[in-house]
Amino acid sequence: MLNILIVGGAGKTAESIVDLLYEAKHNVTIFDISKNNPQKKGKNIKSIQGDIRRYEEIDHAAFGKDIVIHLAINIRDTQNDELSFQTNVYGTYNVLRCAQKSGVKKVLIASSAPVHLTNAAGQCDCICSPGEDFTYDLTKNIQEIIAQRFSQTYAMNNLVLRLGHIVDGRTEKDLNGLPLSELSYCRGGWVCRYDVARAFLNSVENEFTGYHLVNIVGSYQAASKLDLSISKKLINFECTEKFELY
Repeated sequence: MLNILIVGGAGKTAESIVDLLYEAKHNVTIFDISKNNPQKKGKNIKSIQGDIRRYEEIDHAAFGKDIVIHLAINIRDTQNDELSFQTNVYGTYNVLRCAQKSGVKKVLIASSAPVHLTNAAGQCDCICSPGEDFTYDLTKNIQEIIAQRFSQTYAMNNLVLRLGHIVDGRTEKDLNGLPLSELSYCRGGWVCRYDVARAFLNSVENEFTGYHLVNIVGSYQAASKLDLSISKKLINFECTEKFELY
């Protein structure tokens, strides 16, 4: 049984992750800026309201934890570039600094595979979309660099999971309820929320050292654009939902 802090743990991405960790009997602390935590309650789940932009708040939450899962991003005002940098970049710095100070065994960070997807095989790194998504893409790139530098400098075990666009493969809808048959965004780069949860559980329960990147994308098209083999070697994971009808 491990003591796990999930930063951004009240969001939709976290729901299935919390469920699996709960079933695996791990002690879970949910840290989120939201006052309302929709996740299930139990003796091994507790919630803390806090802001990762405030060092002292995340420092308090990280104390005594074995593992930190960092899912938090700016979704409150996505067109506010300053807020995106404060949350996605400075917030990530705070998470890693506090984890390093508290002697956390490993940090798992949710990045974005669509940032790195292109239509040309083999050209899949540090790609930022133009327009409204540019700042988000840029800050996700910077998160990875921060995690790598902390790992190299302080001998931390940091794993970045580059997630595809998360949808629900069981109901065949996105997380807002739109049928996948009507969804064009990131088609070919989707991942099922339940595969995401298994990827994080496997990352929690499988040992690794140093800094690593793994791509967690279910869509069969991604195999020609991303290396999906590292996750199988490192954390014994591969997606089960391939979205073969799309």
